[in-house]
Amino acid sequence: MPLALFAFGLSGVSLMGLPPSGGFSAKWLLLQSALASGQWHWAVALIGGGALTAGYVFRVLSASFKQGTGDKFDRTPLGWDLVSLLLAAGAIVVGVVATGPLAVLRIGAPVAGVTP
Repeated sequence: MPLALFAFGLSGVSLMGLPPSGGFSAKWLLLQSALASGQWHWAVALIGGGALTAGYVFRVLSASFKQGTGDKFDRTPLGWDLVSLLLAAGAIVVGVVATGPLAVLRIGAPVAGVTP
């Protein structure tokens, strides 16, 4: 089931917060905010959560490439695989185009060094 496994891998990249995914953009903003407010313990929690996510995602991926024991699985319909692949690819695309919406959010933000 290569499409389902590829969709799982793409989703795992976003869950771990690796670039260029939407999960990376979200975790990066959370890390910046936590460190700027002096709450470094949230940074530790975010990084630890990403590391734990990597552990279980890579465990599933590595088990899927091992030689099977001959278990029989029913194949999922192609439509289901394509929908899951589309959603996983969407999580990556959101990270690639994240600079556009973030620039819009910063329009009304105060400029550093300028007092209102």
